Amino acid sequence: MKYNKVAMGLMLACGAFSHVALADELLDENVEKIVVTGQKIDRSLKDTVNSVAVVTSKEFERLNIKTVNDIYNVVPNISGDFGQGFSMRGINAFNVSGGGNSYLTSMYLDGAPLPFRLLRSGATSVWDLAQVEVFRGPQSTLQGRNALAGAIIMRTQDPTYEWSGKGKLTVGEHGQQEFAVAGGGALIDDMLAFRLSYEDKQYDGDIYNVTRKEDANFENTETVRGKLLFQPTEDFTALLTLSNMDTEYGPQWSLYNYGGSPFDRTSWQNSPVWQKTDTDLYNLELTWDLTDELSVYSVTTYSDSEYGYNWDGDLTAEQLVLDQQYTRNDETVSQELRFTYQTDEVQAVVGAYYSKLDVDDIASGERLIHFSSIGLPPLATLLGAPPSLGGFGLPVELIGAVLPLYPDIDPVKLGLSSTLAQEVETMAIYADVTWHINDQFDLLAGLRYDEEEQSNASTALYRINNILPDPDVLPAPLNQVVGAINNTLNGLAANASGVEPPSSADFDAWLPKLGVSYHASDDVTASFVYQRGYRSGGVGTNIAQSRLFTYDPEYTDNYELSIRSVWQGGDLMWNTNFFYTDWTDQQISVQLSTGTFDRETVNSGESNVKGFETEVYYYPTDQLTINAGLGYAKSEFTDFEYTLPSTGEVIDLSGRAFADAPKWTANVAITYDFGEGFSAGINANYRDESPAYLNPAVSLTPQKLALDADPTNDSRTLLNANASYEWDNYTIRVDVSNLLDKDYIATHFSGADSLGNSESYGQHQLGRSRQANISFLATF
Repeated sequence: MKYNKVAMGLMLACGAFSHVALADELLDENVEKIVVTGQKIDRSLKDTVNSVAVVTSKEFERLNIKTVNDIYNVVPNISGDFGQGFSMRGINAFNVSGGGNSYLTSMYLDGAPLPFRLLRSGATSVWDLAQVEVFRGPQSTLQGRNALAGAIIMRTQDPTYEWSGKGKLTVGEHGQQEFAVAGGGALIDDMLAFRLSYEDKQYDGDIYNVTRKEDANFENTETVRGKLLFQPTEDFTALLTLSNMDTEYGPQWSLYNYGGSPFDRTSWQNSPVWQKTDTDLYNLELTWDLTDELSVYSVTTYSDSEYGYNWDGDLTAEQLVLDQQYTRNDETVSQELRFTYQTDEVQAVVGAYYSKLDVDDIASGERLIHFSSIGLPPLATLLGAPPSLGGFGLPVELIGAVLPLYPDIDPVKLGLSSTLAQEVETMAIYADVTWHINDQFDLLAGLRYDEEEQSNASTALYRINNILPDPDVLPAPLNQVVGAINNTLNGLAANASGVEPPSSADFDAWLPKLGVSYHASDDVTASFVYQRGYRSGGVGTNIAQSRLFTYDPEYTDNYELSIRSVWQGGDLMWNTNFFYTDWTDQQISVQLSTGTFDRETVNSGESNVKGFETEVYYYPTDQLTINAGLGYAKSEFTDFEYTLPSTGEVIDLSGRAFADAPKWTANVAITYDFGEGFSAGINANYRDESPAYLNPAVSLTPQKLALDADPTNDSRTLLNANASYEWDNYTIRVDVSNLLDKDYIATHFSGADSLGNSESYGQHQLGRSRQANISFLATF
């Protein structure tokens, strides 16, 4: 691949070595001014061993970053698409092996864990954020559950005692309109201060619905935040944050028919399709400096997030079935208390953590199930097949009498009503210490004990909503045959239905960390760290057998070599992390019989991930800024076998990579200040192709599998550019994303087949088309 050669050449020409902060503060001789806060104790970037990229507010403007999803393009070994989640070091934030219900990556805003749907959408705005810290690799020792693959830590701007403010107005193609303001100051000098921020963003979209005659992939986001700072003494600080994030967006995918182009950016569903999230966050942070060395910190958070969607159940231009509707409410309470101790010889943190998550969701609607999509022959063939092959064994003359009675049975119109109530309660204690043995060596150690209790209760009611013939009005023997067919169809739906009372399970884990750092000089440090990661176990429901099952946690052993280096008096930072992750007891979903819903999660998978990320940030002159990154992550299942119940065939997925896991990622950005207020920049990012599915044979219909046995998400290189003019306290800026208007399949859902039924369409999420906008910014 040509790009790999270019990227490798860049790495060799520039040097190597990882986790760099993207920040203009590097112009300062003292690079320690970039502070990493996500490890519970503040450290300079150079002294942080973990692989972390810190993206600051200045970089948000320089690289036209508007949401968390945009950050995935400027940090190596992380990739994602709007509405589809993200992967870190090749590990999807939510699942890689098909089983389990906990996340693999956490996201925090001012200490509050964000709910599932905000993580998945990537729509969280970065307006008035101070910085975003992207931790790659297990963070379980300090972050606990949901941090096996990494964690993203976000901090908003704190109030200050100096009055200040800023505003931004943006207009662009495809109906882009954005308005944002932020500011505040002292209410009581040196004691009480506040800060308020507001942002409203609208985007019509670049996909056109030809049936509804409107843009389909719209986005509307509104964010409101208020912060109050109280410092009655020099030793005590209280910070209260209240925020609301309201997002609504349409389907991000396009539809196309067999023989058509997947890049036409059209869809045709007749029903409105949308997703909405309304989230309230409440944070209270308290800090006491007990002595010069010892301090105590408390953070109390509460979040209430309501999510819902409306979905076209058949994705056609007609109303063949009822729309699918879903609502989910996540309510989370957390409390963390920690003590930090810092001297020239020792940096230590000891803490306790508690959280409780309550989830309630309700789903209803209909969908179409074609016989062919579940491996069944046409109804006529099924009626004539012998019972030993799963058929009814009817003679030809009886088949001819039965068929007209079921004119619309294929596809089956399947109705669903379901509820789920879940509660997850977590308690943990942890400690982390860095001991400076001498000028050259540091000892790194940490330990966490995590205890979790889960409880689930669910109901699921499936029903056949096709109009079935009434056997009571039919003559014999036709009435007996029709009764048997109806009973079979309704029996399948009844077997998939069930009511499960509350059931709970407990899990616990010890999560150690041990490492050593070697300071070759004041500017170069090498470290080696072992750390254990985990994903909690859970409780699930086997719908077909109407019973609950439990599964155990899964674990990773992560080995990481890092090198931190500063050159040319702080004008150049150049860092690298090499890693190897061994993953055991993976939670995989297995099929227990030929029944579609007879599935359970078991701990039987194993895999590994190995690679590196390297980043460089360089200021060769006062006018020129260059940053670049390169990531490589090779994932592979080493043990993943299951048996097909229908045939007894053993399927072995060993050697297969994780789905949506690109091996190579890269980014580069160049900005030049021409003086007199003029500046311009150009940046590019690359993402390698990746498998679209863990197991295409399960995810695709036989017809679509025959057309493409192993679909992939496209590789792509995106080029972006910007130019700005600044005078006094004002700036005018022009940005163009995807400058070359590259078409690519970002997330592959399914290809189109030639059967011509309502499931024959192809469906993909395309990368955004070229987007140009102009912004006006003002500060005071």
